[in-house]
Amino acid sequence: MRLAAVAAIIAATGAAFVAASPATAEGPKDPLNSVLWDYVHEQILEGAPVVFDDRVQVFAPMVVEDGRLVPVSVRADGIPGVTQILVFADLNPIPRAVLLEPLKVEPYVALRMKVNEGTAIRAAVRTLDGLWHLGGTVVAAPGGGCAAPRLTAGDADWEDHLGEVRGRAWTTADGGERLRILVRHPMDTGLVDGIPEFFVERITVTDGGGAEIARMQVWSAMSTDPVLTLELPPAAAGQGGFTVQARDSDANEFAGTIPAPATTMPPVSLQEVMR
Repeated sequence: MRLAAVAAIIAATGAAFVAASPATAEGPKDPLNSVLWDYVHEQILEGAPVVFDDRVQVFAPMVVEDGRLVPVSVRADGIPGVTQILVFADLNPIPRAVLLEPLKVEPYVALRMKVNEGTAIRAAVRTLDGLWHLGGTVVAAPGGGCAAPRLTAGDADWEDHLGEVRGRAWTTADGGERLRILVRHPMDTGLVDGIPEFFVERITVTDGGGAEIARMQVWSAMSTDPVLTLELPPAAAGQGGFTVQARDSDANEFAGTIPAPATTMPPVSLQEVMR
């Protein structure tokens, strides 16, 4: 049944990416053949110039059993001058998940998000010239991930932990650093009867020297208790610990610190990156 579901989605959307090719006057052809591509291009990317680029790699499971908790990672190595990375799902009622400004971090982000049904999940990587470089993959998922009760719906004490910031940093084999951040928050979409929209909307990360290394705009398509993983190149590493500041849609502000990395982490597999 799972293979049949994947085959059906791939047949509907396509699966093979092409090498980078510039937009034509009629607009670029979507290698995933999503029925919503024209709408997505206009509404999500505001009709801006785009190119489908194999250097934008999007990793996610082919099949998920819980649409509320879909691991996604994006890597855009080899693209110079990256200013923004936007992660979104074509068929979600709330398509956007996160917009990263990688001020000092690598063009990489890993996260967990909700999907409402089988869909193309994309990353749009913007460069200094204003061009969006796109990559994506197709995920088969059960319906209702955005409209299902949050994962912590049965926790009576969730308010006591609202806004808690947790995290860990590691030194990588090349002398860089990997930073994983968790913010305790329900991330309500407003699509569950009687529960209004309530979500973290901005996260800023500062290093031990006081420099901002990343800014993120976040939407309620992120999973409950959002988790984000970032990577610092060796040139930006070694500044000590990190400060994380967040603000939610009710104007609550949160902050927390993450200690400097104490150990060297081994190379990780794709499965570990997406946990």
